[in-house]
Amino acid sequence: MKISIDNLTLSANKLPGEIDSVLHPHIAAKCGVKASDVLSYKIIRRSIDARRKGDIKLLYSLVADLRSGVQSTFPLVSAPEEKEAGENEFINHSGIQSPVIIGAGPAGLFAAYILALAGCKPVILERGRSVDARKFDIEGFLATRQLNTESNFLFGEGGAGTWSDGKLFTRIKDPAIRFVLDTFVQCGAPQEISYFSHPHIGSDKLPSVIASLRKKIMALGGTFRWNARVEKILVREGKCAGVLLASGEKISAPAVIAACGHSARKFILSLVEENVQYSMKGFQLGCRIEHPQNYINRIMYGLPEAPPAVGSAEYNFISRPMGNGSIGGATTFCMCPGGEIIPSTAEEGRLSTNGMSNAARDGRFANSAIISTMDEKNFSTPHKAFAFLDELEQKVFAAGGSDYTCPAQSAVDFVRKSSSSSRLFSSYSMGLRPAKLHEILPENIARALHRALKHFDSMATSFINRGVLVGLETHVSSPVRFIRDPETLCSSLPGLYTAGEGAGMAGGITSSAADGIRIAEALLRNPV
Repeated sequence: MKISIDNLTLSANKLPGEIDSVLHPHIAAKCGVKASDVLSYKIIRRSIDARRKGDIKLLYSLVADLRSGVQSTFPLVSAPEEKEAGENEFINHSGIQSPVIIGAGPAGLFAAYILALAGCKPVILERGRSVDARKFDIEGFLATRQLNTESNFLFGEGGAGTWSDGKLFTRIKDPAIRFVLDTFVQCGAPQEISYFSHPHIGSDKLPSVIASLRKKIMALGGTFRWNARVEKILVREGKCAGVLLASGEKISAPAVIAACGHSARKFILSLVEENVQYSMKGFQLGCRIEHPQNYINRIMYGLPEAPPAVGSAEYNFISRPMGNGSIGGATTFCMCPGGEIIPSTAEEGRLSTNGMSNAARDGRFANSAIISTMDEKNFSTPHKAFAFLDELEQKVFAAGGSDYTCPAQSAVDFVRKSSSSSRLFSSYSMGLRPAKLHEILPENIARALHRALKHFDSMATSFINRGVLVGLETHVSSPVRFIRDPETLCSSLPGLYTAGEGAGMAGGITSSAADGIRIAEALLRNPV
């Protein structure tokens, strides 16, 4: 018989790393039966309770299948009947064939997957290279400091999130998220991402998952073209009729999905110049901060070494804005336990940071962005907003010595507004150079981060003393949001759909993927 268990609580300190696969005795103890009476189980959700330092708890909700007729010591709750999983059916009501998708990030890949399942044979154009070739290009950049501007940490199959830990946590509530996670599992991601409260895949494993998804799309009739940078869309008789590649090739299409990501600034501006309707929006920027991982383990778990069952500790801190509006709020973002800081740039002469970690999250350092918001009222056009970001990235590049060495500053000196005098240690593999980051940052962002650091230090003792700020993080979100029809989800230009972070409609892997699904479904149900 199947039962529901909503509050199985275990002390994690001495549990093995593979505890999720050996829960039988713990379920038996909870139910008052023998371990042999627990035939199987399915974890619905797993979270960590670290409120009591030194005694970390694992909290499980699950469904267990017990031997029929078993007598239990405690009352049992029958599990609701599970519906047949079945296959998702995506039907091509519009009759569309061979739509073009710009970008093979999560929005583009999942839009392509849905369209391929419906028999539409999508054509995916990616300016970068396949994920395997992209890995080679990234390794070459780190070794030689010679940047491939089309294949790097930002551009290429999988998008920027491929080398950003593969974090799948999102606060949006959308049924499509379950489909996204299940698809990743089918493509080789660990089963645990379907029930962890903060799931991640890891940058060492995500590339193979992305490649498997690509093979699924191709098996269903989809076509991928690498090194195919779209220069602009083609407009005929007031409708998007295809795209023009940087090579000069023109590709006709019945519809185009622009899922380019917000780092494709020139392409986004090309849409603006084609009078695709948009609105300006606030966007985030800030710095990466790095600490020793054993320090983060102590402040979050009360332990220098994280128990194997829970892995390296992570945090999420928020600094609320001043009531009088004089200082903006700030938050930590894209926290990477046991990870490293990377040069997330796609243009020579510019530098921005990001964070990543592998599946094991077993590195010496922990890093996170601390970001605040630039108000859209500061910029009258997208051109001015992107020019502002370009200029910031040029300043960071120059401050590091113009060779992808990253300017850095101890958190203590950032708060004091002084130069760093001590040697700085970091996971950033291309080296650090002391700099006054508080002077490179826009004044309002520097004030927000200054206040945030003091607030975080009040919650986590020595957060400032143990922290090092590394570079600026400028590829966080877009200053542009393209306007969609609420029914068809089409842009103001018939035949053109915008999706994901580049559309200003998502932030992160799962929300971008979910947005790509929404756009594909809209394309399937609406006549073109």
